[in-house]
Amino acid sequence: MAPLTGSLALWQRLCTLALPLLAGGSAIALAANAPPPLEQAVKASYITKFAPFIEWPAGAFANPDGPFMICLAGHDAFGSTLDEIARGQKVKGRRIQVRRIGDTLSPGACHMLVIGEGTPNALLAQLAGQPVLTVADRSAGLDGGMIRFVRRAGRVRFEIDNGAARVAHLAISSKLLDLAVTVAR
Repeated sequence: MAPLTGSLALWQRLCTLALPLLAGGSAIALAANAPPPLEQAVKASYITKFAPFIEWPAGAFANPDGPFMICLAGHDAFGSTLDEIARGQKVKGRRIQVRRIGDTLSPGACHMLVIGEGTPNALLAQLAGQPVLTVADRSAGLDGGMIRFVRRAGRVRFEIDNGAARVAHLAISSKLLDLAVTVAR
């Protein structure tokens, strides 16, 4: 019985490896060019779920009814996924609005900035001390965010730089800190 189990396991592995080839290699091409859509959807969901666990200073919002602004700078790896996930959601009573920005940022324009590939350093320098939560994707070679996506054991996880958040006058809930794989104090 043991040899059959070993053969069965080997057969299952071979089928798993051969399936993309039988499907025309599309899965292989997708993996070579970009993160899978599911991974981007998980990251987009995280982005919308981080905000309720962050406290912004009162002056970060122009008015009590204004939207919660998530801005994307540089290369947009999400396409419409982030927009679709954010549609209809609210953060502390404020509707979420997603915006793609250029090389400059007007004060108070964003509450969260998702750093994409090619984001100008000048834009990041402009945020120094401003109450804007920055999110980067270390697994895509991007660094510098207060929250950074990483891959651990094949899963999307995140690290938090709590010291950088405090410099920006943001308070991150202990609940979110406990979920991070690492926290820089």
